[in-house]
Amino acid sequence: MSAKFPPHVKRVLLTGGAGFIGSHVLDLLADTGVEFIVYDNLTNGRLEYIEGHLKRPNVTFVKADIMDLNRLIEHTRGCDLVWHLAANTDIINSHDDPSRDLNDCAVGTFNALEAMRRTGVRDIIFASSGAVYGNICEDDAVTETAGPLLPVSTYGAGKIAGEAFISSFCHVYGLRGWMYRFGNVIGARMTHGVIFDFIGRLRSDPSHLLVRGDGRQEKNYFLVEECIDGMLFGYANIPLDEDKPCDVFNLGTPTITRVIDIARIVVREMGLPNAEVKIEGTRKAWPGDQPRVHFKVQKMADLGWTSKLNSDESVHVAVRRMMNDPASHAWVR
Repeated sequence: MSAKFPPHVKRVLLTGGAGFIGSHVLDLLADTGVEFIVYDNLTNGRLEYIEGHLKRPNVTFVKADIMDLNRLIEHTRGCDLVWHLAANTDIINSHDDPSRDLNDCAVGTFNALEAMRRTGVRDIIFASSGAVYGNICEDDAVTETAGPLLPVSTYGAGKIAGEAFISSFCHVYGLRGWMYRFGNVIGARMTHGVIFDFIGRLRSDPSHLLVRGDGRQEKNYFLVEECIDGMLFGYANIPLDEDKPCDVFNLGTPTITRVIDIARIVVREMGLPNAEVKIEGTRKAWPGDQPRVHFKVQKMADLGWTSKLNSDESVHVAVRRMMNDPASHAWVR
């Protein structure tokens, strides 16, 4: 990790801390001596992801839901930072239950902010998403100033709501918020997403791989440790004050990867040269899908942070990690 916590940060509430990104936060930063309160209801997270850290004196696990405001207040008290990762991350399955995005993304973020307000904690790092851009990033790469933001999924709507509540609490109650709109974060321990799906389909039937949608999908992919490093770099190096108490940053690589190329990478890494790649031919892979996501990351670059790997390189590493290639697990940064 090139980025470090500012000296004043001694205790962090890490919501969603047993999930994909949160467990990697512990892998990268638990040995810094900063105290982590890992707050997770284990709906998306898994205890085995963090069990190696639970014997550390500076790591405490709390099985609780962000909908439980009283528990949140209890465990926010005394913290210097709330690193808010808790959310519904299963965009496809929330189609049948959109209340998951309302509760886990919007109400959960409001509760985290309310707990901060009541306990005097000022700083929040928020995991937002490129999903907030909806279709305006389909053909043209957008900056953080793009709008209007009209999401095409309830997940994107939940993330916009989270950003809005953070902005309002920062302006009204003196909080400070660093909000990051991610590309597709990838690495080991993924439980969904295109790489996870492709590997699962080929394990079920090595003869062919179905690519849902029209095959033209292309998005920004970057490794989980780069995502964490970027968030922490911004928090440690981008000052916010009374005049500008919050800001939003696109975070990812400056490049994109086509889904058809991901399919070919997975086929090659799994050693299945005879597997036929078939394109489904539908306009979208699922309701709420953003087939083509393009956004610019120049703002973070101007502030001093860029990814080490490009999107294609990140995909190669992530596939190898999901295939348990030991050499791939060395941190990029």
